[in-house]
Amino acid sequence: MKPIKFRFRGKRYRINPLGLALVTAAAVLIISLAVFGVRRILSKKSISDSDVSAEASAAVSVKPLNATEYNGTVLAETEDAGSDYIKSTLFLGDSNTARFYKVTDTNGKTFSDKSNTIGVVGMGIDAISSLQCMQFSTGTFTMPASVKILQPERVIITFGTNNLGGTGTDATNFIERYTAQIKLIQESYPSVDIIVNAIPPIGQKNAYPNLSMTQIIAYNAAVAKMCEDNDWKYLNSSETLIDYTTGYAKSGYMVDDGLHLSVKGLEALFDYIRTHAYITDDDRPKPLAAIPAVIGTVENLIQTNPLNDEIFTEDPSVSTDCKEGQTVGENGCACYLGYVTWENKCTAVNPNPNQTPTPTPTVTPTPTVTPTPSATPTPSATPTPSATPTPSATPTPSATPTPSATPEPTAEPIPTPPSESASDSPDVSE
Repeated sequence: MKPIKFRFRGKRYRINPLGLALVTAAAVLIISLAVFGVRRILSKKSISDSDVSAEASAAVSVKPLNATEYNGTVLAETEDAGSDYIKSTLFLGDSNTARFYKVTDTNGKTFSDKSNTIGVVGMGIDAISSLQCMQFSTGTFTMPASVKILQPERVIITFGTNNLGGTGTDATNFIERYTAQIKLIQESYPSVDIIVNAIPPIGQKNAYPNLSMTQIIAYNAAVAKMCEDNDWKYLNSSETLIDYTTGYAKSGYMVDDGLHLSVKGLEALFDYIRTHAYITDDDRPKPLAAIPAVIGTVENLIQTNPLNDEIFTEDPSVSTDCKEGQTVGENGCACYLGYVTWENKCTAVNPNPNQTPTPTPTVTPTPTVTPTPSATPTPSATPTPSATPTPSATPTPSATPTPSATPEPTAEPIPTPPSESASDSPDVSE
């Protein structure tokens, strides 16, 4: 291919047509990609903004469930049934349920334990009877099979979050599938009491713009009706978790993602569970069958988040509203290395100067008590033997100079008068 020749400002130039074509194509490609990227960003932003504003306006119309419409299906308030009620209940659900035994309350205790909780991250209603998720010493089993093995008095089932999406309020298909799965649980162990919990609310700020409280409220009303139709009980926990002035979860009840209940939210939920108890005559076959050793829920069964089709990068069932100095541990928030628990908070080992005086004196004084061994000067109190100078009072024998008083006998040499008597004796002789 002949080069293209041309003259510009008195100079001659030659251009290779192939090179010109490549440079032109590259420039067009770069410009096209840049335009496409900008348009995509702008379109995403506009969609996100419209979704948020639409949901915010719809949230105003959110109203509490009218329990009187469901003929005794909605559990009414009772006296606090206490911890025994929790221990005799088996909890089934998704990551919010998994948090029951992974997150600790303000007293450092979990809300349930691995032997009465089966919670699977990312799980929806369709996997209830098919996903082998609970591990015992005898094997791994589905939720219905596990209910039969564990023989609880009741189950509280909390599913639905991972089946949400959009603002649609027709729950017909969802309810048909949910009903079929719960019936399989009931068939596996007919003595168990079935309680279905409301789908938890989302926070006003959340990481899932495709979720809406409008849909959650509609689905929960359908779940209550499902319970009425099948003689199950409905736990209307929404009434304690939702702030009906905003239509979203109460402030502080969700962690940062707006999807999972915080410690404060979990405490409110369990208070509600205990004070809306459902206790019937225990008609389980006796004696109960031996229960194999419980290992617990199998972790990482579902890798993709069904709400955004992204791979899970962390376990949302343990992500918490951890504070400064805290990290997510096996059972929830734990202090980082270099921090200590001080008044229920993680405090740096070397906090700011105003704080150091309080912790340090309380710890160091105990070692300083070790000077008590230096109290061994009490043996130096053995100078009391140095009171043995009392024997030095024995110089009283040095008072023996009293014998020097015996010079009185030396006064006897006054026999000078005898010399006179000696002169007498010659007189006698005369």
